[in-house]
Amino acid sequence: MAARISCFTDDTARARVLAAYDRAMAYWPDPREEQDVATRFGRTRVHTYGAGDRTPVVLLHGQSATPVEWAPHVVALARQGRRVLAVDRVGEPGYSTQSRRIGGADDTAAWLEETLTGLGLQRVHLIGHSYGGYVALRHAARRPERMVSVTVYEPPRALAPLKAGFLLGSVAALLSGSESLQHRWFTGLIGETGAPPEEAEAGVRLSLEAMRGFRIRLPQPQRMSDEELRSVAVPTLVLLGGADRVMDSRRAEARARRLIPDVRTEVIPGAAHGIPVQAFNARVPEFLHDAEQSRTSG
Repeated sequence: MAARISCFTDDTARARVLAAYDRAMAYWPDPREEQDVATRFGRTRVHTYGAGDRTPVVLLHGQSATPVEWAPHVVALARQGRRVLAVDRVGEPGYSTQSRRIGGADDTAAWLEETLTGLGLQRVHLIGHSYGGYVALRHAARRPERMVSVTVYEPPRALAPLKAGFLLGSVAALLSGSESLQHRWFTGLIGETGAPPEEAEAGVRLSLEAMRGFRIRLPQPQRMSDEELRSVAVPTLVLLGGADRVMDSRRAEARARRLIPDVRTEVIPGAAHGIPVQAFNARVPEFLHDAEQSRTSG
């Protein structure tokens, strides 16, 4: 029997999702470059903005969010003289194409390593949101030599369990078949990020089309062990939303502080699961600069 891999439900769904993707990607700043990287698990689409000699930034998006979600952030991340590369993860809705099953953390790590190698990147700042944050934090534990730093916003399950209300609400919204209910549930989950309204709505519409028209068959995030978190041997920034519906932010912050050796944490008041633009764009570039300075002085 052929291995089950992620896929669009049909050609009509593919056309709808990719049309929504293209509309939302119009909010990315210009000039933007695209390239495809071959891996054992499929072809990976990567969007690049900016240039410079400083350590490049690699972005890993949340589930069904696509690189669209980084549009409000790439200019701030590139301003110090960096390339910013947003990866369209294999197994997610978008222009990457999956050809082989990703069965667990080892496969996820192998895909990311092959992508970084294919991009010609030796050392990077790795940044992830939600599922992408989970992937980034686990990769920092497995391959710290690849990274100058890791930044995560709201990595599900890695630091604290999911809230029961989030799980029940997600299932109820998706099974309802009601587009208006799904829209209310998703916008409530993301919260007010400070992104321009039209841009934020384009991202929401894309995510909802993706949830309806794409079957994701990827390993679920798992709790990272104490030993794994202690092995994150690079400067780490953990940002969490004070009004997040997905997990207990204070509990996640306490565990990160207790176990990750070189960590900065912050629970951002009023922020939900969507990345708060102003806070992220103020804190992350400063953190990247400090991480590089620490590496140089060390």
